[in-house]
Amino acid sequence: MPDDAAPGAVPDDAAPGAVPDDAAPGAEPAGSWPQHDREGSWLVDERGGRMLAWHVAGGVFNLGFSDQRMARAVADIVLDHDTGLWSDPSERRLAGERAFVELFPDPLDHAFFTPSASEAFEVACKLAKLATRRPGLVSVTGGYYGAVGFALAMDNPVLQPEVFTPMAGMIPKAAFGSVEAMDALVDGTTAAVCIETIQVPAGVYEQPDGYLAEVRRICDERGAVLIVDEVQGGLLRSGELWAFERHGMVPDIVVTGKGLSGGYYPLGALTYTGALHDHVDSFPPVHRSSFSGGEIGARIAGETARRYLDPALRSHVDVVGARLGAGLARISADHPGAIAAIRGRGLVYGVELATAFAHQMAEACEARGLYLHATLEPRTVQVMPALVTTADEIDWGLERFEEALVSLGAGGT
Repeated sequence: MPDDAAPGAVPDDAAPGAVPDDAAPGAEPAGSWPQHDREGSWLVDERGGRMLAWHVAGGVFNLGFSDQRMARAVADIVLDHDTGLWSDPSERRLAGERAFVELFPDPLDHAFFTPSASEAFEVACKLAKLATRRPGLVSVTGGYYGAVGFALAMDNPVLQPEVFTPMAGMIPKAAFGSVEAMDALVDGTTAAVCIETIQVPAGVYEQPDGYLAEVRRICDERGAVLIVDEVQGGLLRSGELWAFERHGMVPDIVVTGKGLSGGYYPLGALTYTGALHDHVDSFPPVHRSSFSGGEIGARIAGETARRYLDPALRSHVDVVGARLGAGLARISADHPGAIAAIRGRGLVYGVELATAFAHQMAEACEARGLYLHATLEPRTVQVMPALVTTADEIDWGLERFEEALVSLGAGGT
């Protein structure tokens, strides 16, 4: 990137600034390898066919595919040192942690890095149990926290968690958005309450206004730790750095991942308050894993934190996010009866269809060069472009989205 580039600007070699001339799908059959090449917001097959990505692996590619600035940073870090010994103090790890926690409000001032968000969530639950010396965990209906251990016992029923949960036990779940249900479940045996601020995989459902503040109060009154999962809803995805910011509360632990490394390194993190730190450094340690707390991951997290803190990137998300939201609303108005609901903000939306199933919509969009993802709801598609997507790309994607909707029998204008 040139030295005089605007802060947060997308490097010329990292993402296309406009829709390529050959982006529209042609008559040639699609290739067998849809991600043969990747660049910016685009997937390219071996025949040269291009698809605009409105699915970026839950935020792994927030900064676009093959982001060259991130690639150079990761390469420099790896060439400088290896991951180090997880069990011993490290000045590089501490420097990365200090840079990373700049993303968070006080008192979230410590971080623990892992090779995945799933592992970070497990460590968060273990830390809460260790700190409180209590056995219980409480979650909410419709959640998704990962694919291992405690997370499986909290997952959305569509994922059939009962097949895997005997080791973790069945974890009670309060009805989504119900303060009364949460109040009834949290007691003196509860170590932690675990909540996604935005349930992205479930269909993009944000916790109701006032709800998280009430859950914070309940946890404080009963000595439970509040764990918030922002793996998919955080890191500017909703317009704010963290979706919990608009809810007037700060959790004890925030779990994140996916967008922490630009897609170049497996990385998750839990950020927690200083009051919990003594338990992290306890013996035996709260978690033992060869690559947890590694120097490479910590420094990469610090590097990406600088990207997310850049005001220019946040302004860009505000502009293109508003364009996306307005475009989806216009399509819904122009095709009455085709869309039942639009949920979301920023650059994450769940579009609930009234006249088609999500997999049909995803297939119709893919046939037109737009790649998006079905949610756990059978009629809801997830719209989640890269944070660096351009206004031209938003417009191009909206055109293909509308064409796909019409092809499935939507009403006319």
